Amino acid sequence: MPLITYMVQAGDTVYKIARRFGVNPQEIIARNGLQDPDHIVPGQQLAIFVQETEPPVPPPGTMVYIVQPGDTLYLISQRVGVSVNRLAAFNNLADPNRLFPGQRLLLPPEAQPPVNQPPPGYFWYPIHRGDTIFALASRFRTTVPLILQANPGIEPVNLQIGQNILIPAVGLTIPVFRGNPGKKTVALTFDATYGDNQTDTLLAVLAENGIRATWFISGIWAENFPALLQKIQAAGHEIGNHSQTHPHMTKLPPVEMRTQITEAARMIRAVTGMSTGLFRPPFGEYDQTLLDVAAGLGYRTIMWTIDTLDWQNPGPDAVVQRVAAGLQNGAIILMHNAAPDTATALPRVIQEIQRQGYGFGTVSGVIDP
Repeated sequence: MPLITYMVQAGDTVYKIARRFGVNPQEIIARNGLQDPDHIVPGQQLAIFVQETEPPVPPPGTMVYIVQPGDTLYLISQRVGVSVNRLAAFNNLADPNRLFPGQRLLLPPEAQPPVNQPPPGYFWYPIHRGDTIFALASRFRTTVPLILQANPGIEPVNLQIGQNILIPAVGLTIPVFRGNPGKKTVALTFDATYGDNQTDTLLAVLAENGIRATWFISGIWAENFPALLQKIQAAGHEIGNHSQTHPHMTKLPPVEMRTQITEAARMIRAVTGMSTGLFRPPFGEYDQTLLDVAAGLGYRTIMWTIDTLDWQNPGPDAVVQRVAAGLQNGAIILMHNAAPDTATALPRVIQEIQRQGYGFGTVSGVIDP
């Protein structure tokens, strides 16, 4: 039964938040001591205790499935060969889109046995079109022999789309501050957490210059601005995970860390239909526990080489100067879609990067060996 820290967004009401999390509005009011529940403000943090519904005792012929980090009802339905509607009805789920790690689901008699839970230090990865063992080893910072060792009997030249294989997570537990030092390319990144702000302008500038960037999206931003997220996707930009509500994650227990990442992944997937493999911690705060949790979900934690400090509103000149002074091969540049100076500074930032002879890539492209 997870306790979630939720940051109030513009337009929120206690009733809307309660509906979103499937809880009673009075419980939110009482737990947070709200004197006037009609007046909550953006940025205010609310503690929400989410009740977990247990299925009945399994009758003969059925199985129990324990929800894993990153699971959705659709993914589970694909894994066990039962439709989403059948699973939702069989478990009396009020909201099929809201699952929590550790939740128990009852599988109907016709379900296939699900894939076993991964052993410590590994995570399950479903094969996608174009995947190879070598490419996966490079992407997840492990080796081909270690992947083959974890999956005895696997046929490396005959991978099947949807096939689940074990990937060692140890290579993902080190944060990335810079890409390949042998590549004269840099990555522009934009964190999107709250408002729409400069997003349309930033997308227009990037399009004019033929640049693909990486956008780290919070779950609440995906929920509030789905059309903008679809624009980002349609423009060919890379999308990363920036947590669900942008909390101070090192102050959370591991179960809430997982929920923050998996809920954001669920919201991004609901809008774009795609999964994410890059995670940027809110405020740039991390500890080894958070790194391990993210790695266990298949995420690489991405930091930055250059902080433009655009969030401090230092003026466009200062933003450009910080980028110019910090450029180096593989640099990852941090900006924010909500910072007023960013849209004004971006054309000059691009010109300066080009003047110094650097090319542009997404984070994945820049950190690729």
